[in-house]
Amino acid sequence: MKFFLYLIIVALIIFLVERMLRKKLGIKHRYFSETNGEKIYNWVKLSMLIVFIIGLIPVVSLDEYGELFLWYIFSYLILSNAFDTFMEWKYLKRSKQYVISSTIWVIGLSAMLIYVFVLQ
Repeated sequence: MKFFLYLIIVALIIFLVERMLRKKLGIKHRYFSETNGEKIYNWVKLSMLIVFIIGLIPVVSLDEYGELFLWYIFSYLILSNAFDTFMEWKYLKRSKQYVISSTIWVIGLSAMLIYVFVLQ
């Protein structure tokens, strides 16, 4: 119960920060489908997801206490968000959308580390 409440609070903070940054910086949401990086983005994200799902099988079978599973999910989310930020910087430079993604990435990483090392 404590974990889900924490997730709701973090999601609310991320939502509010994103809206505030978009309004303050005047950044509109753009998609990779508007650029020539769409194919690269889709292939890499699909490959990351497949590797994650295949790697999930031994993690679940070997993990007795759930800690390895938690770290595995955190690692996937960190890599996925880092890749999103890089692709936005590479293909959507003019929109400055990567600034928002970087900020959200830092907030999410901080929230994960706080949960693991302080609240758990």
